[in-house]
Amino acid sequence: MIAVDGSDQAQYAFDWYLENMHREGDSVVLVHCAEFNIDIGLPGAAADVNAICAQVKKRQDEIASLTETFMSKLRAKKIEGKLLTPQGDKPGTLICNAAKEHNVSSILMGTRGLGTIRRTLLGSVSEYVIHHAACPVTVVRNPADN
Repeated sequence: MIAVDGSDQAQYAFDWYLENMHREGDSVVLVHCAEFNIDIGLPGAAADVNAICAQVKKRQDEIASLTETFMSKLRAKKIEGKLLTPQGDKPGTLICNAAKEHNVSSILMGTRGLGTIRRTLLGSVSEYVIHHAACPVTVVRNPADN
């Protein structure tokens, strides 16, 4: 399983997998935990339903474009793959649950490279997955981020 998002780190991890880890006959499960950070206006004010729908549609289009980029790279290399886009929980929990549900042999993901303070305040998805996944986890850091 490869966790992907729109970051350069996820792209690097995906490419790293293709170059260093993939073996003929392996199939890939891509997981993208879509987050919809929609602005619904001020609390207590009437919501602009059309604006909210437009934001949701825009985000869905962005997710479709992003995930299609990864899937098309797999198809171009004739690698069997499927895409999961779970929602409804924190990304770390979604990734661990998807890995268990789909019986994956390992999880590979990039790291955002948060500093100590930001990681403490925001939490780290990769750190959560390392501690909670039921299978081996590989976290790939882009050397250019050092």
